[in-house]
Amino acid sequence: MTTGPGRFRRVRPAVVTVAVLAPLVLSYALCLPAAWQRTGLRGAEPVAATFHDGPCLLGGCAVTYSVAGERVTAGLPVGTRAGGHTEGDTVSVRTAPGEPGRAALVGDTGRGAVAALLALPVGATLFALLAAAAHVLRDRRPEGPAQAV
Repeated sequence: MTTGPGRFRRVRPAVVTVAVLAPLVLSYALCLPAAWQRTGLRGAEPVAATFHDGPCLLGGCAVTYSVAGERVTAGLPVGTRAGGHTEGDTVSVRTAPGEPGRAALVGDTGRGAVAALLALPVGATLFALLAAAAHVLRDRRPEGPAQAV
């Protein structure tokens, strides 16, 4: 059964739009909160903590440290660069004074780490805009008079 001529061309823009916007929304939803958390912890004092292994790039690793004599385990934010750290290593983390559950590695709270984290969604947005511009320019018809071959 055929749907007739042109059916595919009418569906394609919607499919392409969803395929482009879904990764963009996901990258912003993951990267912006992680960058915001790192920025908020910049001025906090470093604390020695025990590292717990996991998929750090996806926000799966954690640290345990003492706050007022109490042991607290805090998850590290998405995009944590924990290369070289293994289970049980002692690492330095910055923690929010009033929120012991928020922590980030000292090396991940600098401007460079936040900029690198924000480069992913910004780069994806620029790529999507360039692809859209190329698509629009490709489908544009020449404005000059038609020439016979």
